[in-house]
Order: sequence, then C-alpha cells, then structure tokens
Amino acid sequence: SLDDDRLQHMEEQYELLNTSLIALTTHFAQVQFRLRQIVEAAPDQKEVLLKNLEEFAFRGIPEMENSFCKLKLSRTESSLEDTLSLQRAKQTELIEQLKQQLADLESYAYEAGEAGLPQSVVIERQKVIIDQLKGQLNLDVDEFDKMSVEELRKYIDNAIGQVIIPLKMKEQLVGQLKTQLADLERFIQFLQTDATIIDKQNCKCSCTGCNQHVSKDHEQIRGKILNTVKRITTLLHIFATTQLHAPKKFKRNSPKKSMKMKHWGDLRAHLEMAIEHVIELAKEPDTCVDSDYMSDSECSTQCTTKLATAVRKQLAVSIQSLMQHGLVNISNNLSVVPFTMCFRPKTATTSSDMHAWELVLKFYEMKNGDKYNSTPARKLSQSFNLDIVGGTAVSTKQSLLSVIGNIIASHDPYKRSYDSQFKAFICAALNAKLLNSWLKLILRCQPLLEMYYTDWSYVVKTGFEDAFASLDKLNQFQFHLPVDLAIRQLNDIKDAF
Repeated sequence: SLDDDRLQHMEEQYELLNTSLIALTTHFAQVQFRLRQIVEAAPDQKEVLLKNLEEFAFRGIPEMENSFCKLKLSRTESSLEDTLSLQRAKQTELIEQLKQQLADLESYAYEAGEAGLPQSVVIERQKVIIDQLKGQLNLDVDEFDKMSVEELRKYIDNAIGQVIIPLKMKEQLVGQLKTQLADLERFIQFLQTDATIIDKQNCKCSCTGCNQHVSKDHEQIRGKILNTVKRITTLLHIFATTQLHAPKKFKRNSPKKSMKMKHWGDLRAHLEMAIEHVIELAKEPDTCVDSDYMSDSECSTQCTTKLATAVRKQLAVSIQSLMQHGLVNISNNLSVVPFTMCFRPKTATTSSDMHAWELVLKFYEMKNGDKYNSTPARKLSQSFNLDIVGGTAVSTKQSLLSVIGNIIASHDPYKRSYDSQFKAFICAALNAKLLNSWLKLILRCQPLLEMYYTDWSYVVKTGFEDAFASLDKLNQFQFHLPVDLAIRQLNDIKDAF
C-alpha cells in the first residue's frame, strides 16, 4: 500500500542519514587528528602536513547510499550489472581510504611511542627477509600455498640442512688436518730428540773429529727431516685442495641403490599391526606376563604368555626394523694411526648395516652412561631400588641411562645377541611407561642422526612422529614384562651350581 511504501522509504532515508552522519563524524575526526599532527610536528614538516590536510579536506566524504534504494532504482534506470559494478568500485575506493587512514594512525602512534611498527612496514621488512632467504637457500615458493604448516616447516629445515651440512663437513675436515699436523710436529720432535740422545750415548769424548762427525750426522738427519716435512706438507696441501673443492666426495651415508629403493611403508604397517595385537592381548583380564621361559632364540622360544611373546617377537621387531631403516655405520680411513694412512688424497669410505641396539649403545657412550652408573650415589639408589640420586628425582634421561647400563651388565656376561638386548630394552620401557620418551631422546639426538642415518631414512624423513603417535596408545596399560627373559635360564643354572 501507499503507507507501507512511504514508511519503508522513510526508514531507508533514516538509515542513510545515520550512515552519512557517521561518515561525517569520522571525517571530522580525521581532520582533528591531522590538525593535532600539525601542531606537534616540527616546523620543517608543518608545510607538508598542511598540504596533506588540504588534499584530505577537499577529497570529500565517501557516498553512503542505501544499497536497497540503489538496487531498486537500477531496475528502472540502468541494468543491474552496471549498478553492481559501480557499487563494487565505490566499496573498493572506501576500503582504500580506510586503509590509508589506518596507516596514518599507525604511523602517528609509532612516532608518538605508543605502539610498535606499522603493519605495512613490518610486512615490507618481512618480505625483504623472505626474498633474501629464498635467494640464499634456493627455495621454490610456487608450491607453498599447497603445503601444510608441518610440511612447510620440514621443507625449510631440509633447505637449511643442505647449506649447513657441507659447512660442518668442511669444519670436520679442517679439524682432522689440524690433528694430523699436530701429530706430525710431535713425531718430528720425537725424531730430533731420539737422534740427539743416541749421539750423546755413542760419543762422550770432546775431540774435534768426533764433534765434526756428530755435526755432519746432525746435518744429515736435519736434511732428511726437512725433506720429509716438505713432502708431507705437499701431500696435505693436495689432500685439502681435492677434498675441500669436491664436497660431493664427502657425502655421507651413501647407500646401495637397492636399499634406497626400499620404502618404509611395509615396516610401518607391520608396526601398526603389532601395536593392535599387543593392545588386544593387554585388554584380556587373565593375561599374566611374568612366568618362566626357556630361551630367547628366534627359532625355539616358546613363551608361556601371549603378551610377552607379542611384545618381544612382533612389537620389538617392528620398532627395530623401523629404526634400522636407513641406519648405516660409516667407517673411513682418515685416522692418525697408522701415520702414513692419513695422507691419502682420497677418502675410502665403507658403510655397513647397523643394529638398532648399536644406536642405543652409541647414545649411551655419547651421554657418558658408564660414568653416570658408576657413581656411588647411583649404586646406592640401585641397591635400595630408589628413584632418587643425590636427593633429586631421577629424570627421563637418567632412567634411560640406568636401564641401558643394567641391560649391558646383565646380558653381556652371557654374550646375548643385540636382538635379545633390544627386546629387553623395549620390555623395560613398556614397564616404565617411558617407551616414547626414551625413543625420542635417542632419535632426536642430532649428532646421531647426522652420523648414522641416511637422508632417505624413515627417522630423518618423518622424525618417527607418526610411529610415536601409534605407540602412545600403549601408555594406557600397565605392563609387567620380563626384562631378563634371555638370561633367566642361564641365571638359574648358575645359581644351581
């Protein structure tokens, strides 16, 4: 009806009046803000600020028309598409004006010391940093929008590693050369001292002939030593030049092609099945996990409990296989002894498969596990089965070193295999509910990763994170698995005699 249309028109006019009043108030506030800037500015800047104020004052207020009225008029005056395009253009212009006003406000707040850098300046500096890193690290940013945050983090870490690892290798080479030079100097001093002592023992008189003979011998020995030093220095120079200018020869952990083609998918699936099987058995109420067993041999062991068998023969083996994926033991001939072997112009590097328990032992040696377990306070705590050392609670790392030391002390006298000791380690970790914590300490030790893992290994590629997530399901159960299964029968025989 006519009254309804009139009422609607009045409401639209009222809304337009409100929006126009808000726009006018905002415009006046901007003028006041700029006037305050002019008052507080330095004399040489006031002229520029006045010109900016003049431009802003005559710029006008953005048109704030009711969108409904505009669309209604468009049906009679112009096409709907033209109206929408015009509306978008005005919205874009309004957004740009608001951005400019916000930038001015942030700049003023920063200059007054009431806020940090303006957002535009921060973004500009971050862009400069990213461009520099992109050029230095040779990053391909075309696929960044398709990567998740975790994938992007790993990609950046790999790019940084490609720059840092060659530098570390060169530093290691320089250190080896310094060691060899120091050994060479000591060797020369030894030769000189030995020759002097022999001459004094052979001739104790003070006659002129003997002295001349001794001086000639000294000159001959000195000449031989100088020639030897010159030759060795030349060899060292050639060695350093060839190795420092050919970093590809120092690429570590070079695997066989057949190993490189092996993916960890099957190993990961076996671990998942082993975890599910252990969980099923752990949920059985009548499961007993501490009984007498016969042996730890893979062929003849017949455990009387299903849970212990599943943990030792399936779970431990699956974890061991994943840890051994890409795990190699690198050995080279860059040793100081024998003396002549350290001056070869090429480095002969050999690699062999490494057992997971050997990696655990490397961690134990690196963290001085023997020294920790041999302290009187630690021995006293073990005697009374206490979880404190020196009045403080045992940390996760200390408990790990303690368990490794106990397994070595109990299994080595009976010459148990690495498989047996690793299974005992897994059982002890499950009993303490520290399987994930202990494995993280070992597999996140950066020196071990750089020395013994290839760049395509499961641990390097994934960080063992998805396996940790699966193994975390086992923390809900309280295990009482036998750690001494491989030596129990031998201990019984020893006690019997």
